[in-house]
Amino acid sequence: MDDVRQSDDATDAAGTLTRKETLRIGGALAAAALAAPAAVALGGGEAAAATRLSGHLVIWTFFSQVQLMAQQFMQHNPGVTVDVKVFPGSSYETKMRLALQTHQDAPDIFDLERSYIGKYLDSPFPVDMSALGAEALVKDYIPYATALGRDSNGKIRAVTDNSSPGGFWYRRDLAKTYLGVDDPAAVSAKVSNWASIIALGKQVASRSNGKVHLLAHYSDAFQIAQYSMQPWVVNGKLNIDPRWNGVLDTERAIRAGGVDAKLGPFSPAWGSAWNDGSVVMFGWPSWAGGIFIDPKKGAGKWGIAAAPLPYYVGGTYRAIYTGSGNKALAYEFVKFIASPVWQNYNLKQTLNMPALRSVFTSNENSFRVPLFGSQAVLATYYSIAAGIPPRRPDKYGEDILSTFGSIVSDMIRTGQPNSAAFAALKQQVQSKYPEISVS
Repeated sequence: MDDVRQSDDATDAAGTLTRKETLRIGGALAAAALAAPAAVALGGGEAAAATRLSGHLVIWTFFSQVQLMAQQFMQHNPGVTVDVKVFPGSSYETKMRLALQTHQDAPDIFDLERSYIGKYLDSPFPVDMSALGAEALVKDYIPYATALGRDSNGKIRAVTDNSSPGGFWYRRDLAKTYLGVDDPAAVSAKVSNWASIIALGKQVASRSNGKVHLLAHYSDAFQIAQYSMQPWVVNGKLNIDPRWNGVLDTERAIRAGGVDAKLGPFSPAWGSAWNDGSVVMFGWPSWAGGIFIDPKKGAGKWGIAAAPLPYYVGGTYRAIYTGSGNKALAYEFVKFIASPVWQNYNLKQTLNMPALRSVFTSNENSFRVPLFGSQAVLATYYSIAAGIPPRRPDKYGEDILSTFGSIVSDMIRTGQPNSAAFAALKQQVQSKYPEISVS
């Protein structure tokens, strides 16, 4: 399967999960693959200092790791019980929206995923947490991790506990053979721009007689660029950032130059390529790569390099329901996941990158993971995360981005020019969102 862009709920003929579906469930799988559970004992001072809370909370989510949050929150607060209801896959948003709209059996806290968070932040459902003091909670956050939870007035409506920076996951042995270096800084320097990447990719294909490719799929360029672009809608008008021309040209050059292995993400062959040595590097977020890597065969063989642009993929945010009768207790839960206590624990348990800068800096020179050998991956990811532009989501952006991705995939497959892709996007936006001015 070569077409990476599909509808959120579709599967390919082999039953492979599509990109957004995997992003929704992949964090838990990545945690199991990347990091063995590490017990973190609570000091007596922490336990004694814990606020004595009591009550019952209901949390709805699509993300199974929220159960770990709940367990730790209850351990710190023995008088509280937390009921976490996990609705996997695409059914979650539908169930969540219906419950919030009808006030029937609605949760106290509900999760919002990056792909649709923009549709809810200005709705009547999430509590204004800025009014509860949340600005202090996120003061030390990576800027983009805070921005994604703000409404159009700048108020905090949802809070995350982690960040999702992305880089190039690369095989050290293949990098040494075909790039001449395997150190993360040296590899990052070699792939700092797309012209260099394309030139390197041609060399890799030539030296290996076409058996090894630098990249798995040209769509890495799209993924890396997608959140560095201008918003899709500005003052009610469709806004196509002119830099998309360069991204589309890059994708076309990757494919034409034999730089990629033509393996669509989540296809069986793409999954196998993580372990069979046929692809040098993958553009992928911090939490997701271990889903596909055999941890026994991959130990010490992988590194993380910076991509041409700092980028992220995904994001899970907690919001408090305005109809909840437990808002005060729900906010205590949000305070807990925004704390260094939880984010340090979560890092060691799951390898989810923190949202707090202080957790990055306190661990960046010491934290090690067997998969990456001696590399201090937090230092790499902190540098990436700090460079990501902090932009608020809106109700149109993700859908337009997904639509454009499908159009671009068709364009490259059929050899159409960039202008045809932009024209097709305008037509689809005008049809689906008549309130948006298209020119």
